Amino acid sequence: MRRPTCYPVKRMKNTDCFNANKDAVLRKWTEAVYALYPLETRGFVRTSSDPFGNPAGDMTRQAAEVVYDAITGEDMVIDAVKTALDRFVKLRAVQQGSHGQSLGVFFLMKPILRELLLPQMAENGKLGAYLTVESRLDSLTLLAFDMYVAARETLAESRITEIRNQHAQLTRWAKKNDISISQER
Repeated sequence: MRRPTCYPVKRMKNTDCFNANKDAVLRKWTEAVYALYPLETRGFVRTSSDPFGNPAGDMTRQAAEVVYDAITGEDMVIDAVKTALDRFVKLRAVQQGSHGQSLGVFFLMKPILRELLLPQMAENGKLGAYLTVESRLDSLTLLAFDMYVAARETLAESRITEIRNQHAQLTRWAKKNDISISQER
């Protein structure tokens, strides 16, 4: 596959380079995220484009596009970025895996950016613009971390509420059937 290239130094704008590489970066990043899924799930997540049948794949593709546009300086409505990021982060929060694996997906984009954008940007004297892209990715990752913690707290609270409700229901059932429940620990 031929690598997209930026325009020569005299005519190159940052957006030209970002746009020329967008599809390749998005494809590589989504593939890297899909590779984290178990083998039996990976093929389905990768190939099914139905947002209802494959919400994980759909949210990953949406997040990839929004994150890329946000880090490359496209005019983005912050609420749209937060919404796409929030959906993706909440998905990652309920999936199995460590916290590092859940949020580490954002850092999977850095080597891809370094492979596709860095050489071209450096060659064209646009290293500062490239570093700004990485800095924005770091900022979005911190935002995602805050969202992830909030989602995990909500999930934990839901589980605690569910256990309390089950305990209360069991206690009512025991009282109704004259069964003593010991409170030993």
